[in-house]
Amino acid sequence: MQKRRFFLKGSAAEVAWLNRQATHGYQLTAIHGLTYQFKAVPRAHQLIAEYLPQTTFQAMTTVFHPLASYTLRDDMAVVYSAVTPEQRVVNNDQQYRLTVYRHARDVALNWLNGWVLVVWLAMSATIVISSQLQATPLLTRLLLLGLTIGAALMIIGIITGCRAAIRCHREVCRLIRVTGDDREAWKPTFHVLFKHQPAVPDTDCWDDLGQWQLALHNQRGDYYFELKTTLSELEINNTLAQRLSKQDFTVMSWLGLYVV
Repeated sequence: MQKRRFFLKGSAAEVAWLNRQATHGYQLTAIHGLTYQFKAVPRAHQLIAEYLPQTTFQAMTTVFHPLASYTLRDDMAVVYSAVTPEQRVVNNDQQYRLTVYRHARDVALNWLNGWVLVVWLAMSATIVISSQLQATPLLTRLLLLGLTIGAALMIIGIITGCRAAIRCHREVCRLIRVTGDDREAWKPTFHVLFKHQPAVPDTDCWDDLGQWQLALHNQRGDYYFELKTTLSELEINNTLAQRLSKQDFTVMSWLGLYVV
């Protein structure tokens, strides 16, 4: 039996759907793009999905026989197996999962941008072509109908793309908190001013806040740093206040609109 569904391979939504098929006696056997292959069995096993590098999966094929697998990219695979969480091949695939969801978010945004561009170009071409024709009531109605359909398609594409990107982004944010890997995360730049310091402040003790860079200093002992971080102003202030008096530093919003 075959079924066609659109899922991010290895996602919780996909695994839940596959396990619902298993409760009806259909065991997953293969995946080809959007097509899922099943076979009817007396007792279908519940599945889990694991992300792992393609090289790792190939090296384990002689001892590990999953029910199905799917290659996401050249260096990443999703493996579907009927094992318990305690028997997982990969003890922790959060880092691999983060890579996959980051890529999925980028793909969703690219599709969103491409869809809007194509529809906008089609609408623009329709207007240009209609301007070269003799105006008639029928042509006007057809033009308005075409523009309405184009606008509706654009809105549908924007909503669909945004929903997909937001779902992936939420999962990316969760996985960043779990793994601590924020290398590709956007970080606003806060401005931190240390006042009346006898020497350059040692920011190594605050490396966990983010990336520090000295921007300016003067002879009065004022040092102006830029701090790239995912933390909030309140968290930065509370951390600095553990070592310095609040009169000795100032944290400015990354928007540069007000001083805390």
